[in-house]
Amino acid sequence: MSRNATLTPEQQTGKAAFKALAKAYGGQEAVAEETGFRQQEISDCGLPNVAKFASVDLVDFLEDRTVGLPGWPHVTSWLCRRRGGVFVPLPRGGADADGMMRTVAEMAAEFGDVSRAVADAVCPHGPDGEEVNAAEARTALAALDDLDRVSAQLRHKLQSKIKGGQ
Repeated sequence: MSRNATLTPEQQTGKAAFKALAKAYGGQEAVAEETGFRQQEISDCGLPNVAKFASVDLVDFLEDRTVGLPGWPHVTSWLCRRRGGVFVPLPRGGADADGMMRTVAEMAAEFGDVSRAVADAVCPHGPDGEEVNAAEARTALAALDDLDRVSAQLRHKLQSKIKGGQ
C-alpha cells in the first residue's frame, strides 16, 4: 500500500474523525488490543496520506463504546455533515413538562455557546479583528450543530404530543 496517497479534503476530514474516535477510545494501542487489528492498521486509518479507511463495523464498535465522550459520535457526525445534516440522537428525558423544560434549558446553554463563539469571532481585538477566520467559523458551526441536535430533540418531543404520545 502506498504511503503517499493523495486524498480529497473530505477524505482527510473523515480520517481525522476516525483518529479522534480512536483517541477517545483510549488510543491506537487500546483499539488494536480490543479489536485484533494491528496498531499500524489503526494508525493508517487516521493518516491523511494513506488510502486505508476504517470499516463500518470497526467504527460502530468504537462509537458504541465512546457514547457521551466529547466529539461523539465522531465518524457518524462527519458522515452526517457530508450529507448536509447533523446527527440527532433520540430524545433524552421524558416528553413530560419536566423533560421538556430540561431540553429547553439545554437549548439555552447551547445558544449561549453559539452566541459566545460568534461574539468572539467578530470581536475587534480577536486574531483577525472583526473578520471571522476559518477556525472561528468551525467553532461557531460546531456550536450550531449542538444547538440543532437539542432543538431537534425538543421538536420530536413536541410532535409526539400532537400525535397523541405520552
